[in-house]
Amino acid sequence: MQDKIILGLLLDGDKSSYDLKKSMESSTGFFYNSSQGSIQPALKKLIQNEHVLVTEDRRGARRKKVFSITEEGEKEFLRWAGEPIALDKPRDPALVKMFFFNYVEGPRKLELVEQYLREIETVGTTLKMIQQMNREQIGKNRELLNNPKVRSRLDTLEFGMDYYAFLKEWYGKYLQKIKEELEP
Repeated sequence: MQDKIILGLLLDGDKSSYDLKKSMESSTGFFYNSSQGSIQPALKKLIQNEHVLVTEDRRGARRKKVFSITEEGEKEFLRWAGEPIALDKPRDPALVKMFFFNYVEGPRKLELVEQYLREIETVGTTLKMIQQMNREQIGKNRELLNNPKVRSRLDTLEFGMDYYAFLKEWYGKYLQKIKEELEP
């Protein structure tokens, strides 16, 4: 999946691996993990498959590798993007922990769920800030709102906000259940 994300981001323009990482952190990183350690092997594979070209950009004494998508890479990305959406099993470490919560003492369970809820709230707040920034940048510009790329990214943001709102609600109920179980 990392290679497809890279190709999609390179459709927006050439980027260094640092730029790719930053782009992922502020977009796909909210729903798909990315690290510099996974970006480099994906880039290497994309270069070997001739889906990406690498050039060196010299700025003074600094040399920076810049990656760009090839015509073949664009074709591969568009082929992949047009394939049916596959339903995937959720890979959620919180659910795995919860599955084994019977081995955790009640007060510790409570602490862990409260901590998780704070993390969910932090991400939710961040997504709301991103949404507000987008609203300010777009304003009433109908042309931007009708742009398919902008629309799909706004739709993804909306999904993310709904997802974290669901998690907050569900884990809030779960927290209440744990509290009730701990009452004498």
